[in-house]
Amino acid sequence: MTRLKDVVLILAAAAVNLSSCLVQDQGELIVNPSFEEDSKDARWSISERTGLWSVEKRPLSTDSKIVHYSRTFSRSGHRSLSFGPWTKLQETSVFVSQYGSLDSGAYRSSPLVLVLWTRGDQSGNLKINLDVSYLDNRFLFVEANPVSGEDASGFARTCVFIPNYGIVRSFMLNLIVDKAIDKPFYIDDVSLRFAGHLESGCFLYDRSYPVQRHVLSDFLRPSSTEEPDYKITLAIQLTKDRLDLVGETAAIWKGPISAALLLFGEPNAAELSRIVETYYSSESLSSYVTLHVVWEDRLNRKDSTMYPANALRNLAISHSATEYVFYVDADMYPPFSEAKTWKSLSRSIERAKQLSGSERCDKCAFVTPLFNRASEKVPGYPKTKAELKKRVADPSSDIQPCLLLSHLVVDHRRWFAASEAYEIEYAEDMEPYFIVPSAAPLMNDAYAGYGRDKCAYSRDLNADGFRFFVLEGLFVINLLDPPESLNQIIRRAADMPIPDRLFLNIEFHKNDLEHGHIRYPASYSSRSVSYSGQTANGHSKYKFTARDKDTQHSENQDHTSVKDGNNSGTSSSDTKIVKVDGDSEIETDGGTGCGTVLADFKFTSIPDLVSSIGINVQPKRKDLIVESLMKLYGVHTYVEMPSASVAGSLRIMLPLMQPEAAISVLPESHSDDREIRGIFENYRSKGTVYEVLKTVVADHPGPKLYSLNSGQLSGEKARELANAILRQASNDDVILIDTGSETKPDECWLHLFADMCDQRLDWRMYRKYDYVIMKSGALRKAPPETVPEAPGCLDSFQPRSGFGTDVILFSKNRPLQTFAFVDSLKTYATGLNKVWLLVKTEDAIFDDGYDLVVSCFSRFVSIEVIKESTSESFGRQILNIIRSSSAYSILIAVDEIIWLRPFDLGVVSSLLHDCQDAAMFQLRLGENIRVFDRRDYSDRFRSFRFDDDYLTYYPRRLPYDFGYVLNVDGVVSRRQDLLEEFESFLPACSTPGCVEQGWIMHRLHNASRRWHLMYRNSRMVNNMGMADGRVADRYESPADGSYQLARVLVGERKRIDVEQFANQNRNHQNTHQSKPVQFVPLEC
Repeated sequence: MTRLKDVVLILAAAAVNLSSCLVQDQGELIVNPSFEEDSKDARWSISERTGLWSVEKRPLSTDSKIVHYSRTFSRSGHRSLSFGPWTKLQETSVFVSQYGSLDSGAYRSSPLVLVLWTRGDQSGNLKINLDVSYLDNRFLFVEANPVSGEDASGFARTCVFIPNYGIVRSFMLNLIVDKAIDKPFYIDDVSLRFAGHLESGCFLYDRSYPVQRHVLSDFLRPSSTEEPDYKITLAIQLTKDRLDLVGETAAIWKGPISAALLLFGEPNAAELSRIVETYYSSESLSSYVTLHVVWEDRLNRKDSTMYPANALRNLAISHSATEYVFYVDADMYPPFSEAKTWKSLSRSIERAKQLSGSERCDKCAFVTPLFNRASEKVPGYPKTKAELKKRVADPSSDIQPCLLLSHLVVDHRRWFAASEAYEIEYAEDMEPYFIVPSAAPLMNDAYAGYGRDKCAYSRDLNADGFRFFVLEGLFVINLLDPPESLNQIIRRAADMPIPDRLFLNIEFHKNDLEHGHIRYPASYSSRSVSYSGQTANGHSKYKFTARDKDTQHSENQDHTSVKDGNNSGTSSSDTKIVKVDGDSEIETDGGTGCGTVLADFKFTSIPDLVSSIGINVQPKRKDLIVESLMKLYGVHTYVEMPSASVAGSLRIMLPLMQPEAAISVLPESHSDDREIRGIFENYRSKGTVYEVLKTVVADHPGPKLYSLNSGQLSGEKARELANAILRQASNDDVILIDTGSETKPDECWLHLFADMCDQRLDWRMYRKYDYVIMKSGALRKAPPETVPEAPGCLDSFQPRSGFGTDVILFSKNRPLQTFAFVDSLKTYATGLNKVWLLVKTEDAIFDDGYDLVVSCFSRFVSIEVIKESTSESFGRQILNIIRSSSAYSILIAVDEIIWLRPFDLGVVSSLLHDCQDAAMFQLRLGENIRVFDRRDYSDRFRSFRFDDDYLTYYPRRLPYDFGYVLNVDGVVSRRQDLLEEFESFLPACSTPGCVEQGWIMHRLHNASRRWHLMYRNSRMVNNMGMADGRVADRYESPADGSYQLARVLVGERKRIDVEQFANQNRNHQNTHQSKPVQFVPLEC
């Protein structure tokens, strides 16, 4: 079996030059070039075609009458290929063909040289055709004839030099005779190989070039701000002379239409202006049609005359934003609205489920019968099936069923009698018009010219496991051109050998299907032009869902939610990824697999890990991406490399994920050792990264999240480390690559994709912002977290008196903020025992400010100020305060809090006493903190019977913020619990940051598997200031903010208006706010 890496590089696009990275093989591409008997793989086949579509294909042998192996003449070896004699039958042609699929080791961006030798004066009747496909899905069609002249052996040499147009993926060589031959001629020593330069005696082939198409995506689009819930998009391909017809269709369809318009040659301003004028002159066009403009390079002399119908259809389909796509041509008229079509389709979907015995219909293709309208004898069109039946039954009618064999599969008589959808079997060469799910494969865009394009699509859908159902109430009318007017597409191709070219197109496609290159059709992607269409208000008209192909952003004042993750400024909407594994569930998380065809492989084209699986976080938040991945896939060990240690916010977040270990891998160090500090472990090794990873895997056999920090590494080093991880990883593991501020060149990601598939057959690659994710396509969401039984006090608890709470407040140079903290505490809190104020001051003005706090509020509550000591650690001072407290529970807080709603610390303390199963009480959380849909976790939240304003919730693996509390503040704990848990780490802490990290590593890490308590709505907001913690007021110099704000309190005798702030922020949805504050006179 071909190594998968060989296939994968076939499936990636080669817009970048990779020749320096690939093994270059000088070997012959043609198998058995001299037609010898001892060849293990003859490979040559013969096709005799009578009529355009009738083909008889068989292996080439000595028994063939028209073409056979001959010993009469040979230039080398013992045999040659003999054509004729042959009396040509009408419409009959004979093809001798060889198809070649290159292994990745033979890939090369290099010119090709085609050589063959012919003998006999009838050899001039031979046509030489070579199809070449490139990694970026472009195709080159080479057509040549033998030259005359002979060498000493009696053979003449024909040599064709084909310039370097990219990396060759596959080829098919065809030797064709379609004329009568009265005596035989001979062919020998056929050669196709890579070359470095133009060889002597070869002619440079410049008759055609690979088609290069350019796209203006969303050139024009509707400007309405309405968001109707459309379900079906019409996907249409057209030329500009058909734009009016599309407008007529849009007036009836009244739903989204994605239309790809082909221009013949590069557009100029006047041509585009006329299109814009036509568009906005039509209310229906400008209301419903999104128009994409396509043109081909003028330098294409032959292939460019082949109308790229499927490529245009793919472009239109890939820009649809609905659940289903209905593809028609511009002159095809669906006489129904989108709403009526969806109503009929909905019934047919349910019927299809019944017929197939399945609860899903994601591989159902719905056929719409085609009827032709040849004239306008009767004005108007039938709008219903009954009207159509009446028109068809009229002998003088201008509308009749399409009787072409490719459309008769629907059985029009059965359709007229049917009252519900019915299933039909796939038939070779059928080409009806379909409504398909938007996730269905795209069309094979190798097809160009007239005919067979939709036949190929039917074949692909059938190969993909689709079933075909005829819609009982819908139909399409073909608006045929008047007989005296030739179709422009056919007129363009009048000078082309259409029958032969179409046949070759089909044969090439069949071979690609067989060899897996276009097992499911490739996408059609914009390569040269990045263009964003504009509307009057800059918004799309249509409602987008989680299955959108384009990047859509949803924002509010507190959160940014990115659905499809393309935050790089480059749209990935032109790239569509298609399934290869037959398991529809695998595709639900997006990405691209090892059997996928990608157009233009770039870092920005790597598909997103879709938000519907739970990865829906802000950019640049690696900690939240790690958190989401570990929760999503049940990963219990975090491995980071290369890194001196797991640092930053990850050290704070990881303990809450309950990992077995958080590991730093340090290869090529000066020692071999393993350092363990709690859950954090450092592995050092003198050996290679592969060797140290073997040790990590042996020590930690469970699922792992490997995090590779590639930003500071060379592409070669990053690839080396990634390959080491891939060699060690299991199908339960996930790999996350942090690209850093500057991502690697596109070719590095292409080769990493190939490396992944070389070692991991079923793995997929994803992107999330500047991160690349690799994992098994079969890796599903972890089973739901097992939730333990809720605390037994839920039904029995009744508040009791005698349980008070002390507050320990940390503050440094912030008396104004501390004043607001205590002021709001006085307004909203009851059951308070004492406030311990642990402060650090650097100027007398701050001392004066804290004295004001004490003097103004000492009648409300006992306040004791303790200055931060230089002889005793900050953490030990906290421990001493806890030991000195007489309260049952402790509330730890910082000075940036303002309280917003009433809360009873006596009840809170009583709850902690009676509900020993609960870990702590969270005052900063509540149902108003909507960072996730709580309905998804309904089993995690329970109300107390005595008062449903009190809740208990189970935090393990809940999304941020409920999954863990980043800050220690706003949490009420039993005093005895704090003493027991703080003893292990607090005495060594010299800063509040150390306390916060220790809180998470020790206290919350241990408590994440226990129920917590909270109010139904949050009682506070934190960090009401700017990023550095200063209050966002009229002062604009954060460096001097502490002094300025202290002067407001001490010098100006003003305080923060906490009532106004609470009213403004009471409906907050985030635990942190930064809105401006107002100042009012100090009254104490």
